Amino acid sequence: MDKGLLAGLRIVEMAHPLTEYAGLVLAGLGAEVWLVEPPDGALVRRRRPRLPAAGESPRGGAPFLARNFNKKSIVVNPDDAEDARLVRELCARADLVIDAGGSAFHALATAATTPTVTVTDRQGLGISSIVGFAASGGLASSGWPHQPPCNAPSWLALDGAGVYAALMGMIAVYSERNGGGVQRYEVPFEEAAVASITPWTRTLHSYGTQAAGQGTLTARLGADGFPIYEAKDGYVRILAGTPKQWRAFVDLLGRPEELVDGLWSDRRFRAENADALKLFCAERLRQRTVAELFARGQQLGLTISPVLSLREFRADAHVRARDIIQSVQDPEFGMVDLVRSPSRLQPSELDAPLAPAPELGEHNAEAQALVAATPARQRRVRDADFDVQRPLAGLRVLELGVGAVVPEAASLLALFGAEVIKVESHVHVDFLRRSGVAGATDVNNSPTFNQLNLGVQSLALDLSQPQGAAVLRALAAHCDIIMENMRGGIVGRWGLDYESARAIRPDVVYLASQGLGDGPYAGYQTYGPNLQTFAGVTQQWAHPDDPFPVGTTLNHPDHIAGKQALVALLGALVQRRASGCYIDAAQVETAAFLIGDRYVAQRYAKGDLEPLGNRSLDMAPHGCYRCASEGDTERWLAIAVEDDEQWRRLAELIGESWTSEPSLQSVAGRLANAAALDENLGRWAASQPVAVAERALRDAGIPASRVVIGDDMAACDSGFFPAVAHPSCGTHRYTGVPVRLEGHGRPAVRRSPLLGEHTERVLYDVLGMAAEDVERLTAAKIVGY
Repeated sequence: MDKGLLAGLRIVEMAHPLTEYAGLVLAGLGAEVWLVEPPDGALVRRRRPRLPAAGESPRGGAPFLARNFNKKSIVVNPDDAEDARLVRELCARADLVIDAGGSAFHALATAATTPTVTVTDRQGLGISSIVGFAASGGLASSGWPHQPPCNAPSWLALDGAGVYAALMGMIAVYSERNGGGVQRYEVPFEEAAVASITPWTRTLHSYGTQAAGQGTLTARLGADGFPIYEAKDGYVRILAGTPKQWRAFVDLLGRPEELVDGLWSDRRFRAENADALKLFCAERLRQRTVAELFARGQQLGLTISPVLSLREFRADAHVRARDIIQSVQDPEFGMVDLVRSPSRLQPSELDAPLAPAPELGEHNAEAQALVAATPARQRRVRDADFDVQRPLAGLRVLELGVGAVVPEAASLLALFGAEVIKVESHVHVDFLRRSGVAGATDVNNSPTFNQLNLGVQSLALDLSQPQGAAVLRALAAHCDIIMENMRGGIVGRWGLDYESARAIRPDVVYLASQGLGDGPYAGYQTYGPNLQTFAGVTQQWAHPDDPFPVGTTLNHPDHIAGKQALVALLGALVQRRASGCYIDAAQVETAAFLIGDRYVAQRYAKGDLEPLGNRSLDMAPHGCYRCASEGDTERWLAIAVEDDEQWRRLAELIGESWTSEPSLQSVAGRLANAAALDENLGRWAASQPVAVAERALRDAGIPASRVVIGDDMAACDSGFFPAVAHPSCGTHRYTGVPVRLEGHGRPAVRRSPLLGEHTERVLYDVLGMAAEDVERLTAAKIVGY
C-alpha cells in the first residue's frame, strides 16, 4: 500500500482473534500489515457465515473479508526453522509487531527486537464474543429485563482490546522515533474490555451512585433506559435530558396542554412518573413516520434518531453521501461491500483505498524478496532523558471537547505525558459536569466527568465573547494538536475551524469528531445511544424473539470511537507533515465498522439479517445461563465452548448423562443441537453459585465469566481501579489504563481538574501574558469564570 495516512509503516500481525482488529484499524489507515498465519490459516478464515458461492475457499467467510482487507498474508509453520527465520527477519524490518499471548507465533514475537504490543488473556476468557463481553460488565446492562442478558453483535470485547493494541502500537512507534528506544507493551484483554466498554461502572460505584444500569445498581433496562418509541413504520430513540431538549420534544408532540403547563412540565414529576409519561407520548408518536419524526425532531433541536436495520442504514442518504459502505471488486466473489475505516482525512490522498482480503499465503514470495533486498532496521537507542512512562511528553493539545468522546481521548494523551489544555467555562459548562452527585451545584463532583478527564488541565475561558475567542486563537499557535467535538459549526464561529487553525499553525494535527460528521445530517444532535440505533447496531443487538430491539444502555460507541480516532491522530504525529492533517472521525462510523462482518453478510441476505442474540454460528454451547441468586441479585454466567477438547472437559466437569450423546461430540452436532444444549446447561447452572461455577470452569480450561456487575468490579484488587484523591470530591476509585510497559508497570493515573484550575498557568506560562492583561480579562469574566 503506497497511499494512506500510514503509508510506509510496516507492521507484522501475528494472526489471532485478539490481534485482528488492531491489524484491521492500522491497515485501514494505509499501513503495510503482514498477517502471519499458520498452515491451516488464521481462525477468522473459518468463521461463519460464509458467502453463498464460497465453497471451500479459505477466503469465503464474511468475517474474514470484513476484518482483513488491505492486509498481506504469509503462511508459516512456527516449528519449521526456515519459516521461523522468515518471520524473525520480517520483524527486524518492521516498525511494529502486534502479538497475542496465545498466538502460535508468540515465541517469535517475544524474541523480536522491534516495538511490540502483546494482548494477553490472563483470565482465560478465550476468543468467543460473549465471554469477554460478560467480563467487561457490558452484558449486564444489555437487553430486556425479562430476557437473558443480550450479547453485543460481532466481537466487541475483543475489538476493544484491539483498539488499545493499535493505539499502543502507534505510541510505541512514536516513542522509538522520538528517542524512547524499543518499547514492549502488554494490553490485558480483560482490562481493555472494561476500559473500552464500561469505564464508568467502577467510578459510579465508588461514588455510591448509578446511571443507566451501571454503578451501584446494575440492571437491564430494556426500552426504559434510553427510550425507544414506536412510530407508524418503525422505531425512534429519543433522549430529552436537558431543558432545551424537553422543550423540543414537547414541540415535536404538538405542544399538548398537559405537557406545557401541567404537572408534566416539572422535571422531577416527569422522572417520578416516567412510565406514565412514556405512554402519553407514545400514542402521539405512533401516528407519525420515522422519517417525519427524525427530520422534524432534529430541526427542533431534539436528540432523536431512527432505529435502522442494516439494510436501511446502507440506503440512508447521509451514509451514501459519506461513502461509509464501499463496494470492492473481489477476485473470487465479485463486488463485496466493506465498511471503510471510520475517518476521512485531509489532504484526501491520506485516505487509504480498500483492497480485498488476501488469499492464504498470497504474499510469501513478496516477503522473501523483501527480506533479501532490505536491510534490518537500525533501532534507536533510548535517549538518557526520555521518560518511557510519559512518551508523549512535549506535545501540547488544545481540547475543545464536551461529553465523552473527545475528552476521553484527550485524557489518554494526558496520561501518557502530553500537556492537554481543556477549554471550558461556567458560562457553558460541559454537560457531564452537571450530571454529578450534587448536580449543577458542584461542577467538580461528577463521577463521569472526572473519569473521562483524568490528567488534563482546565482553562476557564468564555468563548462567547470576542476577546475570549482571541485568546483561544493565540493559544492554538502553541499547540501541536487540536481536538474538538462541537456541533453545528461552533468552532468556525470562534475562528478555529481547520482552515483557520492551519493559518495559525500550518503543521497542526486537527481531530474533529462529531456524531454523524459532515454531510446531509451535519449538525444533528447525537449521543452514543442514538448512534447505535442509527448504525444498525441496536437492530443486531437483540434476541430473535425480543418485542423489538433495544440494544444496550451503555454509551456505545463513545468509549471506543474516541480511542480509535486516537490511532489516526497518533499516526499523523508519527508521519508529521509540514502541511498538517485533518481527521474527520464521525462516531457513527466506528459503530458500523465494529459490525462490518454483518454488513458483508447482509448483502447476501434476503431482506434484513436476523440478530443472533447469544447464539454463535461457530461455537456451541455459547450463551448466558442464570445461576443461583445472591439475595435479591440475579447472577448470570457466560460460557463458550470453542472446540471438541473444551467440550470433553465440560462434559467431564458436569458429569451428566446428556453430555455423552454422540451428536454432541462434534462442533457441527453441537451447533445443530444448540437450543437443547442451552436448556440442559441452564438447568445445571441454576443451582450453582456463580463464583463457584466460574472458578470450576476456568480451572478446567473452559472460557467462562460471570456477567460482571458493579459489585464485582468493586471487589477487584488487581490495581486496575486506582484510588485517586480529588480536592472537591475526595478519594474515589477510577478505571485505569489497561496497559503495562515491560519493566515499568502501569501508567500513572492523575486526577481530573477543577473547572478553571490551570487558567493562570496557561495565560502566564504558555501565552506569556502580562499581569495587567490577565487582571483585565479576569475582571471582565472573560477568563477565570
